[in-house]
Amino acid sequence: MAEAAPVATDGRCRLCGGAAPAVFARRVLGRLDVTYYRCAACASLQTQAPTWLAEAYGPGNLATIDAGAAQRSLFNAAAAYLVARLFGLRDIVDFGGGDGLLCRLLRDQGLDAYVRDQYAAATYAQGYTEAPFAQADLVTAFEVVEHFAQPDEDLQRIFGARPRFALLTTELYAGQGPDWWYLAPASGQHVFFYSRQAMLRVGERFGYRVVFCPHYILLARLDQAAAWRLGLLQRLLRGSFLRLVLAAMFLRPARGAWTDRQRLEARRHGAP
Repeated sequence: MAEAAPVATDGRCRLCGGAAPAVFARRVLGRLDVTYYRCAACASLQTQAPTWLAEAYGPGNLATIDAGAAQRSLFNAAAAYLVARLFGLRDIVDFGGGDGLLCRLLRDQGLDAYVRDQYAAATYAQGYTEAPFAQADLVTAFEVVEHFAQPDEDLQRIFGARPRFALLTTELYAGQGPDWWYLAPASGQHVFFYSRQAMLRVGERFGYRVVFCPHYILLARLDQAAAWRLGLLQRLLRGSFLRLVLAAMFLRPARGAWTDRQRLEARRHGAP
């Protein structure tokens, strides 16, 4: 595993602006010597300014080595469906949703889901990339926020419209070293790694309660948070229970798919 010597200059945190001394370096995309910095204020880890992202994404949104994307979509669909049913949510935006598979799975269950992704075409959710509502009940961002080159600005795209809830996945940084698998230097797409403390700061900045669940992070707007439901969700968002939710989803008729087909056919023939 090739490594480079860290550059001996301090940076500034792209999330909170705190001082961020260099801690180590890795070779990214097999050829770029990239320095990683740890913020002294929010304890996050980040690469130097990522000038290589256009190359890292290339023709598609998925890294070549990401063989688990389809399985993640299934479990994330179950998690989003569970949150929607528990809190009575309907209007959903899947931020950074790639090819739209998760969006399609949620629409099949009768939820009004849309996908937004600047790097990918919504192959599975064509016609559902422009949400008709200004404020979503739920924004999902699965394996997205670690891709943000400027998280201080980019997080505004998730929370700026004040969704009632946001459901995220990302691996939290807790002092891992240069061999941490989540750095994914071969892909070059992971450029910011949030600590638990940093996530709490994000919640405070935008006015959300942060709930750390198994494999998921839920942010609930303070005026929407029911403590007992949040506690229940922490217990339910586990792999074993999500398998049951996923099985139940597939056992039900996918009536949303038929409804969408009729709606899309009507659009083709000029109906509003």
